[in-house]
Amino acid sequence: MRRLALLQSGWLVASLVACVPPDDGTDKPGHQSTATAGGISQARLMSLDNEPGTWLTGGRDYQQTYFSPLDQINRDTVGELGYAWHLDLPMEHGYEATPLMVDGVLYASGPQGIAFAVNAATGALLWQFDPQIDPQFMRKVCCGVVNRGVALSGDTLFVGALDGYLYALDSRDGTVRWQVDTLTDRNRGYTITGAPYIANDLVIIGNAGAEFDARGYLTAYDVETGSERWRFFTVPDSADGPWEHPELANAAASWDPDSLWEVGLGGTVWDAMAFDPELNLLYVGTGNAAPYPRKLRSPTGGDNLYLASILAINPDTGRLVWHYQTSPGDNWDFTATQKMILTDLEVDGAVRRVLMQAPKNGFFYVLDRETGELISAQPYASVNWASHVDLTSGRPVETDQAEYFHAPKLIFPGPQGAHNWQPMSYSQTTGLVYIPVKEAGAIWTMPKEPFTYQQGGLNSFAQYIFTTPGEWGLDSALAKTLPPIDVLAAGQPDTTIRGFLRAWDPVTQTLVWEHETSGPWVGTMNAFWNGGGVLSTAGQLVIQGRGTGDLVAMDAETGEELHRLDVGASMMAAPMSYSINGTQYLAILTGIGGGNGNDYVPGMAAYTYGNAGRLVAFKLGGGPVPKRPAIPRVDKALEPPPLPRRGTALQVSLGESLYLRNCAKCHSNIDGRGSGIPDLRLMGSVTHTTFTAILLEGTLAEKGMGNFSDLLSPEDVEALHVYLIDAAWLHYESLLESGDWHGQPAP
Repeated sequence: MRRLALLQSGWLVASLVACVPPDDGTDKPGHQSTATAGGISQARLMSLDNEPGTWLTGGRDYQQTYFSPLDQINRDTVGELGYAWHLDLPMEHGYEATPLMVDGVLYASGPQGIAFAVNAATGALLWQFDPQIDPQFMRKVCCGVVNRGVALSGDTLFVGALDGYLYALDSRDGTVRWQVDTLTDRNRGYTITGAPYIANDLVIIGNAGAEFDARGYLTAYDVETGSERWRFFTVPDSADGPWEHPELANAAASWDPDSLWEVGLGGTVWDAMAFDPELNLLYVGTGNAAPYPRKLRSPTGGDNLYLASILAINPDTGRLVWHYQTSPGDNWDFTATQKMILTDLEVDGAVRRVLMQAPKNGFFYVLDRETGELISAQPYASVNWASHVDLTSGRPVETDQAEYFHAPKLIFPGPQGAHNWQPMSYSQTTGLVYIPVKEAGAIWTMPKEPFTYQQGGLNSFAQYIFTTPGEWGLDSALAKTLPPIDVLAAGQPDTTIRGFLRAWDPVTQTLVWEHETSGPWVGTMNAFWNGGGVLSTAGQLVIQGRGTGDLVAMDAETGEELHRLDVGASMMAAPMSYSINGTQYLAILTGIGGGNGNDYVPGMAAYTYGNAGRLVAFKLGGGPVPKRPAIPRVDKALEPPPLPRRGTALQVSLGESLYLRNCAKCHSNIDGRGSGIPDLRLMGSVTHTTFTAILLEGTLAEKGMGNFSDLLSPEDVEALHVYLIDAAWLHYESLLESGDWHGQPAP
């Protein structure tokens, strides 16, 4: 198998030698017989209460609570929490997955779909798998080459690779049992960044790519053979069929017959799924539209099913049982792909089996998970695109602020959402949901040029900027064509960008407490990306990693900060907890990036120590976390860009438009993307000299910078270059004025 890479390949040998403790002769669960390691069944999942130290799914249980029933580490003892072990990982693109822990072995994934197994007691690497992605494929990635986790069934581990292949691996040694190409059209912008999910004897996977030209769908495969059992498309491909399954007839009626069918329309399933084995229902969250503006993609309107929806599907048949659309006619990148939590709540004196979600649109939803009935919906963050959700119709009531097709609007939440992919957690002890919240609006506007479909390229089309200073924020060329921010913000929520961890009561739909996570970056995009995913525990703790490198433990009832560990690595993934031989551990994957938006600025652990990933474990009585060597930095003179400004104002404007459409998803340095992706304002002389060859000949394809010759003409490339040179000078002039240019990396 060309995609198998075992330990002897050398991928992690150096870090393994550095970080694995010596063998002390004690029993090590990772060394147990291959007959039992990693054995998972649905019965075992449903009886997980008998195994409080095990973590079987991304959210631990089938309810996806991200809650640990362990309480050895609690609010009285958490001050003793410290370092247990770590495993260094090589990639710098950001780690978003939460590991599984089964029978003494941790299973996790990383960028591009690498997967690995680790001894949970010692951190020893047992095996690793590398899908070996073609670098040219990187061009089709919206928001980073990330991966959100693995799934287990029996002794088979499943992982989706960035290039659309689903792999079934032997959990004992990482060898490939089968692989299948999940993509329906390799000329389109499909990728996989989400985790597969198990329902009965099926493994289900969706795809990303709505910003490009993907048509959303999910596919179910037999866990033993990899044979396709069914496929469910989330949007139709025509107004009048024929359609792949009957649900699309209902969906087609909610679209303009003259919709932009050739673009794919979006609705991709790039993250959240959950399965209720008692109801035999698979729950799926669907994504945003493409293009973003509804009056462009579906001119006469319509709800545009099944965009931004929660679907309940019978996994035995692949047929839809019910659906609920959180954002009808999505106009704002308001995905409903955020994690869903299943639980039972007492509502109006009756116990209801519910599904809870805090999608990007800013409303917290409680649905009856058997019928799809809306029980309640209230805003958990600043919202101005809708006044409320009508409980009778189940629909949001849009305001005049929602539509930007004819005039720019400041809309809350912005396209990052009030809550993004970072997992929220539901504590079975407190009954509260803990949500990483982003308080930020964005100014949306329509480009002046007409829309043209780009096969395999970005087709989101609408433009937006955030309310943050900078040449690609309020000081950008685009901002200078818009009304002043004080005009756009009149009567709207506070435009200061902030991040919070909020404790939410799902029964009363009220805020119980909040803990600001902005760090030192209030007013910038780093403020809302600083807080990562969340773990809650029976020890009355809520634990969250930060971009600053701090792992913070808070009191689950009050939000009081109880303990802070300096991990020396920026974090965005959710922590998890498990136990081995009577010892409770916490573990987290570190490394920021992808769509996370963080820049490597002073105060970020990635700025000080770099962003290569790590798997770090903690226990009571542990010591300080060993840090990587600090990146050498020198105080040197600020040098001007290597090329003088050139071209016309028209070329600068065209170049900015081309940049926003083709480059900004990866190279967006409003406050930086981080994750090792270069800031194009800082290109050196050699890069400027080879700029055209990079874009039109693919000379850096092996580094993940694909060939754009099918999307850009030589004239387009020149306009892009003119714009980036101008942006470099604006950046230089800004630094020169502020003096904020010291501490540059040593050559």
